Amino acid sequence: MMETLYIIGTIIMGFGVVFKLLIDLGRQIEDGLIELDEKLAIAIRSVVEKIPGLGEHEPINPIQMAIGQLIANMNQQKQQPQMKIIERDEKGLFTSQDS
Repeated sequence: MMETLYIIGTIIMGFGVVFKLLIDLGRQIEDGLIELDEKLAIAIRSVVEKIPGLGEHEPINPIQMAIGQLIANMNQQKQQPQMKIIERDEKGLFTSQDS
């Protein structure tokens, strides 16, 4: 009877130790990923800064801006169609446009 309790106790302690080790491993992996992310961000930033012309932005060409405004105005006109009023006779029926 006592041997069974010792074995059960040892098994429970083993599960506890494994659980604790898994928690510690998870924390180490999380810390490592955060550190890796920071180092990667620094490396990418330094590479982008070294590439000529990548970080600089060219001003918008006035002709391109005018074409863009023209296209935007054309889209607004298409979204607001002209409504037609269809006449009705004294019975409330729609009349044809021929008459």
